[in-house]
Amino acid sequence: MAFVTACSFFKAEGEQFRRIGWRDDVSIGRHQQMGSNSGEFSPGKDFPDLSPVGVVHSKNGSIGTGTLISPTLVVTAAHVLRGSKRAPVPNASNWFFSLGYDYENPTSVHSVSEVIIHPGWTQRLPYENGVGDGDVLGVDLALLRLREPISNLVAARWNTGSRESLGSRVIMAGYGSLAQGSQGVTEEDNYLRLAGENSIDRVVETVDAPGVPLSFRGGLLGVDFDDPQGFYNSLGAHSSPVDYLGSGTSSSIPLTYEATTAQGDSGGPAFLFLDGAWRVVGTVSYGTKKSKYGDVTVYSRLASQSSWLLTNLERWSPALRIGSGEWLNLDWFGAFLDLDGEWIFHSKLGWLFVSGNQPDEFWAWRKGVGWFWTGLLHFPFVYADQKNEWIYFSRDSSNPNTLFFFDYSKGEWEKVVD
Repeated sequence: MAFVTACSFFKAEGEQFRRIGWRDDVSIGRHQQMGSNSGEFSPGKDFPDLSPVGVVHSKNGSIGTGTLISPTLVVTAAHVLRGSKRAPVPNASNWFFSLGYDYENPTSVHSVSEVIIHPGWTQRLPYENGVGDGDVLGVDLALLRLREPISNLVAARWNTGSRESLGSRVIMAGYGSLAQGSQGVTEEDNYLRLAGENSIDRVVETVDAPGVPLSFRGGLLGVDFDDPQGFYNSLGAHSSPVDYLGSGTSSSIPLTYEATTAQGDSGGPAFLFLDGAWRVVGTVSYGTKKSKYGDVTVYSRLASQSSWLLTNLERWSPALRIGSGEWLNLDWFGAFLDLDGEWIFHSKLGWLFVSGNQPDEFWAWRKGVGWFWTGLLHFPFVYADQKNEWIYFSRDSSNPNTLFFFDYSKGEWEKVVD
């Protein structure tokens, strides 16, 4: 279910006929392999784990792509759920989220208990003859809260605030229909999760839309679909501006697995390796052509909506739920028990007080150490506030009752016994 912007700027023409597009000189099988994380495309520093990417679908046949960003929360495009003022307010009981590489044979299907549409999108729906132009404003976002948490899958991380660099390589994924870059449509129906790569050509943290309230405005990311001959470069320095993406430049040389998005990919993620991990930086909102060379895909930028997302997100969203209780495992931090309030019980570090909802970097307090700061890129090194220096926690020697850390100013190990 795709959305066509009806504003007075650049028209996102043909979105309802868009298809997943890939280079003519690359086999579609490579994109299928990437979408299933098989062979050389296995998760790692070169490719993200795409298992949290699934299909958002309704009883009436509406379909889009979504990404699990916590055990209970899926992010997608608002227009997948409500694309116009005339469309009814979505009923959560009519919507589902299916996981798996093959949509026809999903590994699991999950019921939805709540639909949360970005308020800026809802407020924009009455404009432009009931079609709205929330897509060009960067508020085409929605969340689906699942009826039951998913405990056997690590949710995708997302960008909470870092600025994406122009030219950075992103991996896009979705279940859209098929087309070759120059030929157009080759197959109407596609049930497999495909993936491709592209380069970020535009980063707009807040759209410059005069006369539009700030609460209606978000951020955008733009990528264009370059061809092997370098003829198409829709976001190049000499190209006409696309909506609120602004002017700029981009390389006309395509990546090896250059691709674009399509109908069915709406709400699908763009992953970027950022701050030490693969993170979703945007969700597909709309595009400019029929998924052929020259196509521009426009993403709603998640970092521009971090406050709204964090308000609806439970703590420790990337942590894997383990066992039958409340034990969590955060890949870089280890296993811990999440208790009421802001206390956790870590399997190695014991009782910690952790404030806020930033699971990949935070301040914590521990008896005998005081306040310390750490994060995904640093742990088990932590910055101890009282010592005004970095120390090193020993994960091998420590246990909840006895903590060992190396004090670099003294050049020796120290022990804290509870």
